[in-house]
Order: sequence, then structure tokens, then C-alpha cells
Amino acid sequence: MRKLLYIVIAIILLAACVGGGKEREVLDEVDSLNRAYIPITSDSLLKEATAYFDSHGTPNERLRAHYLLGCAYRDMGESPRAIETWQDAVNCADTAAADCDYKTLGKAYSQMANLFYSQLLLSEAVDARKKAYHFTLLSKDTLVAIHEYKMMASSYLLQNKNDSAEIILKDAILLYQKHGYLQEELKASTMLMYLYADQPSKNTALKDLIDRYESKCSLFDENHELPPSKRQYFYYKGKYYENINLLDSAEMCYRKIFRPKMSYLSANPMYKGLLSVYQKKHIGDSIAKYATLYCMSIDSSSILKDRELTAQMAANYNYNRYQKQAQENAEKANRRLYIAVVLLSLSILGIITAVFFNLRYRKKRKALEKLQREYEEALCNYDRTQERLRQLKQELLMMEHNRDIVIEDKKKEIVKLSAQIADYKVRFDNMPDERCEAAMQNDNIVLSFREKAKAKRGNCQPTSSDWSLLKALLQENIPHFYNQVVHNGGLTQQELQTCILCRLGFRTGEIAVLLDTTVQRITNVKISANQNLFGKREASSLSANLKEI
Repeated sequence: MRKLLYIVIAIILLAACVGGGKEREVLDEVDSLNRAYIPITSDSLLKEATAYFDSHGTPNERLRAHYLLGCAYRDMGESPRAIETWQDAVNCADTAAADCDYKTLGKAYSQMANLFYSQLLLSEAVDARKKAYHFTLLSKDTLVAIHEYKMMASSYLLQNKNDSAEIILKDAILLYQKHGYLQEELKASTMLMYLYADQPSKNTALKDLIDRYESKCSLFDENHELPPSKRQYFYYKGKYYENINLLDSAEMCYRKIFRPKMSYLSANPMYKGLLSVYQKKHIGDSIAKYATLYCMSIDSSSILKDRELTAQMAANYNYNRYQKQAQENAEKANRRLYIAVVLLSLSILGIITAVFFNLRYRKKRKALEKLQREYEEALCNYDRTQERLRQLKQELLMMEHNRDIVIEDKKKEIVKLSAQIADYKVRFDNMPDERCEAAMQNDNIVLSFREKAKAKRGNCQPTSSDWSLLKALLQENIPHFYNQVVHNGGLTQQELQTCILCRLGFRTGEIAVLLDTTVQRITNVKISANQNLFGKREASSLSANLKEI
């Protein structure tokens, strides 16, 4: 029988090792398409692979699956679903784990930033780009990390936060220089030239950037000309000459922007620069000519932007696909009804369980209150007995020479009272733990935390002052726990807060609400804290272990 059991276990372990092979192949194939910039046109296999890894995969596998599914929605023009799926991806990541896939996590935030920027949700784009930079830096991909940092400047420029954009670009240039990425540094410097071009006060800084670009950039050919797509640079150089009143040199630079069959939009900088030069030269017919061309380029730019915005909005809401999904959902109505019945049953069971635990909590609280009253009464009797003993000792001294019989009686009473005091001391030695526990559970700060745990997520997080009061309460009532866990535990902030709440009897769901995170995340933190403190890699025994300290 035992041999058969071993065979079954071996088969299960082998299946676990081999399982997921097809799903991993799907992810690898889609990843290859994504890296080659080939659009992903279907999400059916990806959805199956993602569902598989949600049930059987590691946090890194779930992160990768959701990230690639989001890329599929992006390529299919479903921006809202793409952003939602990438958000699911970052929620799958376990950033506390040593093997966390920071590179994929950074990519997910980078893709979100790109879509936010394209939809002109600039504040959200900046927040996503900051996280992309942070996690890409943790993955040790320095070049991509600096790029993510630099791209924040684009959002700041559209928000007219030029000071912030300038700081970002200067820092990015210094980082490129530090790590030896010269050509990337020069590309970033053109963004700074764009910022300085219309600021005469920055003309000296603009000249320094131009000199370095011309001496180091690898894009110039043997005739010192740039490719057509990079000739925007001559606008910045022309602005420098215009700012120092070398108008002929400025005109020559502006004309270098020209290329055959260029669109009005591409010619906009050239027309703008030439119009400015002829205005300063006071040449009327040229002013009229380039004013007209400049207006036409602006109109062309506005029309193109309107088309792009319309196309973007149409891509964001692909109604045909949602109609098809609605038909598929209709076919699943029976299964959903079954799930609804199961959920209703579970809800009823949950309510019954909650009532049971609430009644047990009230009963325990009444017992603690009774114990507190008994303690206070015993303390009062102890004080009275001590006072009576002191009085008897004084009387004994007064009657010591002439009241031998009385003295003997008093001695017996002293012995009796001493025995009573010893009995009280034994009772006090057995009472402190329960008394301290009762005092803590009825303290205002603990009751405040319990009220916050009942509130909706996002509106109930304790302040740093609340945590300080809670730690002070632990130090006063259970100093051994405070010294070993809070003061010398070597835990992260989230692990420490989770241990404190576990010691005070908070449930996992309540802790997740107070720390504004998921139940799965709290379970992972419990495992990590239990491993660090007690050498046990499990979450279930943490509360019991903490109470034994």
C-alpha cells in the first residue's frame, strides 16, 4: 500500500513539472512576435495561457502572461482593456521576492505610459513612467532605465512644465555621459535644444549643446549634412543665430530643413524660422509669403492631430469586438447562474461564520472585562491587607515587653496575613498576561484600528501617528514582544505592520484593508515574516508563534 502511495505521489510531481508546456510555448511565440514589432492579431490562446498560469503559475509567470495579453489588446486597438490587463500584470508581481522579474514589470509600466501619453492623460503617463524607470533600474538595464526617465520630459513639455522638463533632460544627459552612451546623450540634447530655442536667455547653453552635437554626432555625412528625418536640428541652430542677430546665418540654417516633397507639417519649423527672419529684416513680400505658408502648415498640423485623435478614440472603443464578446457571454449564461448560486451560498455561509466569530469575540471580551474587575478587586484587597499588616507590626512593637500572649496572637495573625499576601502575589503572577491582553484589546487605538478595518479600501489607512501609538501600547504591555519583533526583528515596514496586527488578533482580510493591499500579498508577507523570525516558511502559524514570544 505504501509503495502504491509513493508511485501516485511520483506521478503527481511529474505531471506538475511537465504541466504548462503548451502554455509556455504560446507565451514564447507571442513574446517573439512582440519583440519583432509584429502585431498580435488574436487573444484566444493567450487568454487560455493566462488563465492556466493564474491557477498554476508563479508570480513571474502570471506577470508575463498578463503583460503579453495586454500587448495583444494594444495591437488590436483596445487601449482601455490593454491598460486594465497591464494593471493586472503589475498586481501579479511579488516585488518582495528575490527573483522578481523587474524587467517585465518595467515593460508593463512603460506600455501603460505610452498609451496614457497618446491619450493626453499626462499626469497618469508621468506616474507610470516613474515606475517604469524604477523597476527597469532594478533589473539593471541601465540604458532602457535612462530612456524611461528621459521620456517623462515629453509629458512635462505638453503640460507646459518647462522647468521640470529641463531638470529631467539635464539629469538624463548626465546619466548617459556617466555610462558612456554618447549617441543617446546627443539625442536627448536635441530635446533640450527644443526647450532652449525660444528662450534667448538660454542662448549660451543652446550654443554649448549645438557645438557638442556637431562635434560628436555620428549622423552627419561627409558634407556635414543630416538625414532628412533629423533636419529639425537646423531649426535650433537657426534660432541660436537669430538670437545673436546673425540673420543671414539663421536663414541659411532654416533653409537646410527643406527636402523634396516634404509635407506642410514637416515644413512648419522652416516656415516659422524664415517668417521670423524676414520680419526682422523688414522685407514685406517675403513676410507675406512665409506668413501664408506658416499658417497653412499650422492648419495642416491641426487637421492631422484631429484625425489622429479621432482614430485614437475609435481604436479605444472597438464596438464590433465587444458585440461579439456579448454573444459569447450570452452562451455562458447558464454557467454564470450556477456561479451566482454558489456565490450566494458562500455569502450565506460567510454571514453565519461572521456571526459566530462575532458572538465568540463578545464572549471573550466579557470574560476579559470580568478578569479586569477581579484584578482590580484583588488589588484593592491586597492594598488593605498590606496596610493592616503594617499597623499590626507597629502594635507588636508597642506590646513587645508586657503582652506576651497578645504578641503570640498577633504573630499568628501576621503569619496568616503573610500567607494571604503570598497567595495574592501568586494570583498576580498568573494574571498579567491576560490583564495586559485585555488592556490592549480595549485600548482606544486598537479599537480605532478595528473600526478602520471595517471601512472601504482606500479610505481607512492608519496614519504614522496611529502606528506610533500602537507601538507604544505594545512596548508598555508586552515588552518582550516589542523588543524581539518591533525593535530588533529586522523586518521590513510591511512585515512589521503585519506582525503587529496578527499579534493583536486581526484577520488577513482586515490587515489587507488596513495596509491597502491584496489578501494574497498579506499571505506572502506572513510567509516572509514567519521565515525571518521563526524559520518556518508558512503563513498559518505566524499568529501562534508571535503569541509565544
